[in-house]
Amino acid sequence: MNELPLQPNISRATDKKLATTTLSIFLAVTFTFTWLVLGLAVLAANRLIALSLSSAVLISIATLGPALGAIAAAGYESGRAGIRNLMVQAGRCRVGSRWYFIVLVGPALVMLVGFLLWRVLGGPSPPAPPLSAWLSVPVLIIALLIPALFEEVGWRGLALPRLQPRYGWLLSSLILGIIWAIWHLPIWFIPDAGFSTLPFPIFMLFTVALSLLFTWLYNGTGGSVLLPALAHAAINAYPLPWNTAVYLLPESARGLHLQIPVTIVLVVLAIVLILLTGPLTFAAARRK
Repeated sequence: MNELPLQPNISRATDKKLATTTLSIFLAVTFTFTWLVLGLAVLAANRLIALSLSSAVLISIATLGPALGAIAAAGYESGRAGIRNLMVQAGRCRVGSRWYFIVLVGPALVMLVGFLLWRVLGGPSPPAPPLSAWLSVPVLIIALLIPALFEEVGWRGLALPRLQPRYGWLLSSLILGIIWAIWHLPIWFIPDAGFSTLPFPIFMLFTVALSLLFTWLYNGTGGSVLLPALAHAAINAYPLPWNTAVYLLPESARGLHLQIPVTIVLVVLAIVLILLTGPLTFAAARRK
């Protein structure tokens, strides 16, 4: 049984003007906070200012942006009740066990298929990654869950429920995926962040595909933000052993960026799910 997703205060959020203002506040706070923090990281990474914090720490702090934006926007829209609703969604863990299987095993299979596709597309055979890389994955998922929750409270907890009634699941997911990618853009100007070798349009395609899949998770679990956040953490953690293996190769021998075949797999998966599950699964979760 799936319950209907938790929705914002219906008596007020159905007003288009209020919903637009709420989303505007969310985006303004989210981008202002994140880009200010990442701007400091960019300046420090290019030795234009001196900071004691590393780029990794600043990037982690920047993930607070969507959560702060969601709290500000929900507070404006519905006061304490709106903020409380966000917290309920973030902690909503009582969903079918199959959803936990999907979000923990699914990303691992995506990485495996992506790696095999990378080899088919000419990627060299890398050395086996050390055992420590594999053993680090569960710990990394737990560590990445907190910043993933900060993001998902904003993207899926605040923005998605206010976009879907007006634009439907498909257009809402596309809009969020594009905005989500643009939100990451300053990281491309931080050399040691490791993103500069990945073409930004590929990353945007990656986030759009994830946005579609996370909409499916959000609606299918009755409005849980925790499950998309767990999937978000897993999709960020599982590449560790594979990337470790690739980076053991000389830079000139690494071939195609591994993220490109992984993105292809995610796009295909999103299309297959759209075709197989039907509109109700995306537009609104079913009640028992």
